[in-house]
Amino acid sequence: MGFFGLFKKRSEEEEFSRAVSSRDYLTVAEIGEKLIKKYPDSVSILNSYVDALVKLGKKEKAVKALLSFAEKKIKEEYYDIAIPILKKVLKIDPLNVQALKLLIQAYRKKELFYEAFKVLEEAYREFKKSGGKTEILTSLFEKFLQEQFHPLFYEKYADILMQEGRKEEAFTNYILTGNMYANLGNFKAALRAFLKAREIKQTENLDRQIVETLSYLSDGNVSTLLIKLIEEYHDNPDFLKFVVSVFKATHRLNFLKNIAKSVTSPKAKYFLLSLVNFELGEVEEGYEYLEKLKLLDSNMYKVLFTTVSSKYPDLEEMHVSFSAEELPDVDEILGALDQVIEGNFETVAQEYVRSSEEPKEEKDISTEIRRLEEDGTKYISMAEAMLGIGNFDSAVENAKKAMNFDKHFFKAIQLIANAYRLKGRFRDAIAFLMDYVNDSRLTEEERARLKETIGEIYEEMGEKDRALLWYREADRVLNDPDIKEKINQLERAS
Repeated sequence: MGFFGLFKKRSEEEEFSRAVSSRDYLTVAEIGEKLIKKYPDSVSILNSYVDALVKLGKKEKAVKALLSFAEKKIKEEYYDIAIPILKKVLKIDPLNVQALKLLIQAYRKKELFYEAFKVLEEAYREFKKSGGKTEILTSLFEKFLQEQFHPLFYEKYADILMQEGRKEEAFTNYILTGNMYANLGNFKAALRAFLKAREIKQTENLDRQIVETLSYLSDGNVSTLLIKLIEEYHDNPDFLKFVVSVFKATHRLNFLKNIAKSVTSPKAKYFLLSLVNFELGEVEEGYEYLEKLKLLDSNMYKVLFTTVSSKYPDLEEMHVSFSAEELPDVDEILGALDQVIEGNFETVAQEYVRSSEEPKEEKDISTEIRRLEEDGTKYISMAEAMLGIGNFDSAVENAKKAMNFDKHFFKAIQLIANAYRLKGRFRDAIAFLMDYVNDSRLTEEERARLKETIGEIYEEMGEKDRALLWYREADRVLNDPDIKEKINQLERAS
């Protein structure tokens, strides 16, 4: 028996193993085709069979076998098995769209969203390198973003849009990214996104968003960015007033005061230091800077005087003395203006963008995606972004969805009213506000703010008596100097 056993025929499995060891690819391919039917779940047989097909130049057949196996494993929810198989497909055929879709699907099922996005990024690079059309990748990116709403993905997609030369779309995505990051409390990343948007297009609305974001940050680059931005708006009193209001809201007026001392434009410096000191209750110091401003720019002085006199009606009776030497001479003013004109905001911004790129933990992304979906932050972020770029209908649509979430209820109402105003639909804005101005979900202060908004709309419509009525209603609760000034102006005009 032992002698005849020497001539016993080897099994297919043994022949296959021997062929693999000896790199007999023809035999491996021939027997492997039978064995993968006999052992449909064997990864080792599949891999050896596919490797042989590739060596024999039969890549299409190899890819087909791998895809069939991977699809089966995904249906069976064995994602950890399917993922390396699909990666193998992409090594053989980096432009295989079916493999891309399946691999993204597998990662998404495991909630490995960042890994899924990296697959798309790598595919984009491969398509670009091969000279292939990237339209199919664009559609995959957009589908992914709709399903996995997270600022990191929108930011990276915007980077890709920039490479494609689609600047307007990139701008929109950067704005949306910034709003999402801000609503998640990640102001450093929000600033990065807004600065990327500003490289494409500068608008005052965007610069105001940048100021709001800067008001939450403190490092050295932040101070430089804020100074440069202030200097670009050195002769815009409304913007400077906005800067102060933002830092007042974040309780950081003392920080702004220190920043203002480093502003090179004398009139911007005096305007800010005067208003900040008045807000801090430092009336004499505020008045001193106000008088200095008067000697430099009468128009900016009038704006500021009107703003602060409603809170401090005795300003005209105040007197302050200071040496003329304390004021800058003409050459200094012109020199400061030159520095403003030649300001290097872009260089500082680019450096900030480079230094603020930060990796994200997969678990953080998954948590934030759920949060964005579950608490309405997705919709309020979309509404803010759409309002900022002038897509008012989309802003209203998303803000209405955000109204279903208590934490965004008030802001959503404001956004909708502003969208109607900016479209010139004043009556619609008022009708909408009237429906919610006494809503029990609002605080007393929030209801008063909506009354102020109604007053503003009536004033824009030229209906001054009604505007005055609503301003007075708002001021009963808010006791706000700005509202008092609006009331005074309307009363003087009557």
